[in-house]
Amino acid sequence: MCDGSDKVPCFKLHGGSLIPQVAMGTWSGSYEDCKSGDFTCVKSHARFATENWLHIGGTHIDGANDYRTQTSIAEALQSSGISREDVFITTKCPGAIGYQATIQCADDNLQMLGQFGTNGVAYIDLLLVHFPFTMKPVCRFHRESPECQPPNTSFTVSSKKDLQDTWRAMEELKRIGVVKSIGVSDYNIEQLTDTLEVATQPIDLNQVEWNPKKHDEKMLEFCTKNQIRLQAWSPLGGAEGSVLADPAVKKIAAGHNVSTAQVALRWSLQRGVAVVVGTANPEHADGDLGLFGFNLADAEVDTISALQPAESVHV
Repeated sequence: MCDGSDKVPCFKLHGGSLIPQVAMGTWSGSYEDCKSGDFTCVKSHARFATENWLHIGGTHIDGANDYRTQTSIAEALQSSGISREDVFITTKCPGAIGYQATIQCADDNLQMLGQFGTNGVAYIDLLLVHFPFTMKPVCRFHRESPECQPPNTSFTVSSKKDLQDTWRAMEELKRIGVVKSIGVSDYNIEQLTDTLEVATQPIDLNQVEWNPKKHDEKMLEFCTKNQIRLQAWSPLGGAEGSVLADPAVKKIAAGHNVSTAQVALRWSLQRGVAVVVGTANPEHADGDLGLFGFNLADAEVDTISALQPAESVHV
């Protein structure tokens, strides 16, 4: 998968595994034509997106319990005919849910992803703790419920003990061999520090919102120091807005004869941050793989980094 001949190069994780730099995500929000709560539509799109990604040379698929798309990923993998060892699968457990629940989560994910078969059980390449909290039961199934809306919250922030007990389960799953690499998502520095206190295995990755308009430089510095790979969700823009129409990005894209999306994604990769894209549009997926025929100059990287609004700078 990462022998240098592939379309998508890899980053090395601290635990020793190689991870393809670009992943195809399967979050429902990637499919704008699916109505909220229409998981039939979401699963169909996720299967098509995964099948297309594998067909055009992508090797990394990103899923999660909360996306409800693991069975679609499994169907796409089975229909692709691609060997298990030639695909990198990331999935996520729904929060810092404690030791036994995390073990059960891995079991459930292995089943949904089609990793139980004639030769017993295979493996998950990368398992993440999806967020440092736990969802209220009703909000897990009915997020539109009044008790899940402001001023109420849909979740409970996890305690230090919850974070650490969950991490111990992640390490056990790695020891058993059903998970190759382990990490977290949306952890802040304090939560990473609490986890590092008990960690005997590396925190291989922290998946966070990261794009030209929102990038936490202090987080990148901390993760680099502790050999934790950062991975970006919403790499084209999130709460601060898309960067695709930004004049500076358009000028840089024209200079390289590439799209503005490719410039934004390339900016992350050149900063050592892996990316998760999400689309069921084949043309967009092709562009998401076409990131390795050009390089941004240092001045261009600096220009893109400066797009973050001053009030949003994390230092």
